Amino acid sequence: MFSIIVRFMQLILCISILIVIHELGHFLLSKIFKVRVERFFLFFDPWFSIFKKKIGDTIYGIGWIPLGGYVKIAGMLTEKKENKNWEFCSKSSIQRLLIISGGIIFNVLLSIFIFSFLLFKYGDIYLPTKNVKYGIEVDSLGERIGLKNGDNILFINGKYIPYFNDIPKSILLGNSITIDRMGKIIHLSLNDEKKRFLFERKKSNFFIQPRVPPIINYVIKNSIADKYGLKNNDEILAINSEFILFADQLKNILYKYKNQTVFLSINRNSILIKKKIFLDKNGILGIFLKNFLDLNKIFLLEKNNYSLIQSFPYGIKKTWSILKDQIFFFKNIFSFKTKAYKQIGSFFSIAKEFSSQWNWNIFWILTGTLSIWLAFLNLLPIPSLDGGYILFIIIEMITTKKIKEKILERYTIFGFIIISLLMMMVIIWDIFKVFFY
Repeated sequence: MFSIIVRFMQLILCISILIVIHELGHFLLSKIFKVRVERFFLFFDPWFSIFKKKIGDTIYGIGWIPLGGYVKIAGMLTEKKENKNWEFCSKSSIQRLLIISGGIIFNVLLSIFIFSFLLFKYGDIYLPTKNVKYGIEVDSLGERIGLKNGDNILFINGKYIPYFNDIPKSILLGNSITIDRMGKIIHLSLNDEKKRFLFERKKSNFFIQPRVPPIINYVIKNSIADKYGLKNNDEILAINSEFILFADQLKNILYKYKNQTVFLSINRNSILIKKKIFLDKNGILGIFLKNFLDLNKIFLLEKNNYSLIQSFPYGIKKTWSILKDQIFFFKNIFSFKTKAYKQIGSFFSIAKEFSSQWNWNIFWILTGTLSIWLAFLNLLPIPSLDGGYILFIIIEMITTKKIKEKILERYTIFGFIIISLLMMMVIIWDIFKVFFY
């Protein structure tokens, strides 16, 4: 229950930041061009609001439906012969275009600022592909696209990927993988049918990771491992006469000997120790093994630190990289072969991405990612979104004729209905995934 509350609080704070920054973009551009803003609200406020206060010409407030926010700009849809100079319609096409684009611009800037700050504070940690000594470990999804434990990935789309961190994303974006399997060069194709397995996955964990030796990271209290005296940092060498070189081999061998007594050989501080252990019906010891991040003496990581000035160009690069990934995903949503639409989620799915304990690093990474996603969605030429208004203004600029108010109103209402229906469908789908999928 506590973890749910923490995730919910992080979600509300994240959404609030994104909305305020987006609407602030419209607000400040309006002020620059001397357009009056009548209302500035965080969340929607039908019938009543939690808080509101008028300062100058603007009413600032907080609504009670946390699905968005808005600024009400004076004269958005008026077509009088003489518009007042503080109304939106009295301004030039360029000024109106900038005011409408303000939210998108500010969301992009927020994303760049967040990623620049994170790079400045934490730097970047990478695992060079050349340092993946033992090949890869794959789960069932990795196997379904043709990969196997121990494979060494040489190229994706004919290109060498210098950092292992980028390989899962490159596989999703790519069309072919070249691997070294025990000295044999194999070419795997990546068609939509294979990618469908990856898009259909229920968990967001990686389907490949570096293969690691079976070294205990943590022994669960009161487990079989704890009962028989296994300790953190023990390396499991063999079970009975079967040698174990890698973590992925351990689970299958343990399951093979379930409900049996086995002899476990371990390396503890360069001393060979043998233990006689009875495995339960599940063949589970009750341990967590180290991953490649815990084994920095084996897998040499590279860390790049950035000065405040250096962080901004790399922050822009990071934002652009995330945007490209989002565009790729958006394109695949409409493909029934990949079934990427199954990964669509509402606030419920977003909340699950936050840490169960408050983690500012994860919080800001998600906020920066969602900010550029919000900018991208608002750029789509859909009526009632910023992109719809931008499209109408561009048409006006090309034709030199203003679009009639009734047409704008009808398209805005139509767009609002469509978006509302889509949101309802996504929420229903999200609830269905939680309880039935």
